[in-house]
Amino acid sequence: MASAKGTDRWAVVDVETTGTDPRTCRVISVAALAMTDSGAVTDSVVSLLNADVDPGPTHIHGLTRQMLCDQPQFTDIVTDLARLLRGRTMVAHNAGFDYTFLAAEARRAGIRLPVDSVMCTVELASQLDLRVGNLKLATLAHHWGITQARPHDALDDTQVLAQVLTHQLVIAAEKGVPLPLRKPDDLRPPVFRNAA
Repeated sequence: MASAKGTDRWAVVDVETTGTDPRTCRVISVAALAMTDSGAVTDSVVSLLNADVDPGPTHIHGLTRQMLCDQPQFTDIVTDLARLLRGRTMVAHNAGFDYTFLAAEARRAGIRLPVDSVMCTVELASQLDLRVGNLKLATLAHHWGITQARPHDALDDTQVLAQVLTHQLVIAAEKGVPLPLRKPDDLRPPVFRNAA
């Protein structure tokens, strides 16, 4: 994994799912952005996914069966996603949720995700003494004046999270706060969310 400042060592990820249990629910939208510490995006994988199941909470993610029926399946994008993740730290807001779902989809596809390091931006935010009301992505975005155009859209959430991460990295460096890097097996159990 690259570790020099400015290298694209981060893979910022968000998923939208059909529910909260990765054993029975599916990923129906994924966005992953490779980025540098300064926020420059160097690569991306973004796709709606046809999991051939009911899309679940459309009132949250806005994705309907009709929107997903002609989209690729996870097996169609997993090679590109694995390439983007390899050698980078996967970053997500509530990382246990996103990683667990992606790992379950990868197992269904017969592969192991090439993720050796994961960082949760909720955990990092909790260590930065930001003095915000809560640690939801929308709250952190507002704190830094970041516009969130489409909450619960994987691409929009990932773009917002990339900007939040950039601010968090600066503050962590200024305060000497160590980054909460975890091995996937050491992640806290997923916090099931209906809004993040």
